[in-house]
Amino acid sequence: MEVFYTSKSQKSILLIVKFVESKNTKNSGKRFALKLESFIKKYAMEKVEYALCYNEVLSSLGYSCIVFNNWVIAFKIKGNKFIVYRIIWGGLLL
Repeated sequence: MEVFYTSKSQKSILLIVKFVESKNTKNSGKRFALKLESFIKKYAMEKVEYALCYNEVLSSLGYSCIVFNNWVIAFKIKGNKFIVYRIIWGGLLL
């Protein structure tokens, strides 16, 4: 199954990479992005159905969610595409 990112989720990743890079060592943002991508790919499996997000707003949009280091990844599966729509800091959803 292929993983696709909306422009909004791509922008989030870039902002996260810049933030991580500013707080840690050189290339730490890039390493974080690679780990995030690897994590997402593990969930992009065919013939798997995920429950909707616990968050009321995200579930009303039909998103399923997974969590990586307190980052909530909201996605949908359409056909053989795993589409990441949002990446949100978990603390913002409380």
